[in-house]
Amino acid sequence: MSKIKISTALSLMLSFSVLSANSEDLATSLMKLRGDVEKLDSTIAEEKESYKSSIKSLLRQKDDLKSLLSREELKIKQLEQDINKVRKDIAEASKNSDGLKPIVIEALNVLMGTINESLPFKTKDRTGDILKIKEQVESGLVTPQKGLVLAWNSYMDSLRMTKENGIFKQTIVVDSQERLAEIARVGTVMMFFKTNDESVGHVVKEGSGYSYKSVTQKEQKEQILALFDAFKKQIRSGYFTLPNAIVSMEAK
Repeated sequence: MSKIKISTALSLMLSFSVLSANSEDLATSLMKLRGDVEKLDSTIAEEKESYKSSIKSLLRQKDDLKSLLSREELKIKQLEQDINKVRKDIAEASKNSDGLKPIVIEALNVLMGTINESLPFKTKDRTGDILKIKEQVESGLVTPQKGLVLAWNSYMDSLRMTKENGIFKQTIVVDSQERLAEIARVGTVMMFFKTNDESVGHVVKEGSGYSYKSVTQKEQKEQILALFDAFKKQIRSGYFTLPNAIVSMEAK
């Protein structure tokens, strides 16, 4: 009888131990599962926030591009208005060379102001050409009629630039040093540069002037280099991912 009681007691103790062990394992598993669920919930929440942020960023970029397009269209209209004004003034003064001369000078002054306020693309050369025409007209080296033709061609060049993409070379100042660089110009809204040592960057607006900002972030550098490569292959239109290098002068 005693043996039976002892055996029963041992069986109960073993059963309790197994049950206790199983309960502990189950509790541990449940705790781990709960932790995994909480971690997954946290990951999902982070992904949702990241997605929302991406959407907001894209919407802001879309609004910025719409605003930029509106400003550029307004700038082109302003330039066209300047051209139309010159055309009307010419019609009124065409009978008198002396009356035509101040109109040509004024048209050249307006164009020079536009060039100085726009992207720093060969600014010195372009304003130098305008000054040369102006001096020739003022000194009588060329007739007002000839000066008018030259001024008109300069206006057409400025208008053409708003629709032109391409690679050019010019001297720029980067980190207080003058350097000869390749320039990738996108109309009159963005301008990127690349030096001989593969340093890249873009033009930024600073107050009433412009400066050249170097880019060091790997992804942005690759984007700019890809643009140069595409332009060199004569690919001038299409979809490009680029750093935000949009600059625009205020239309008057």
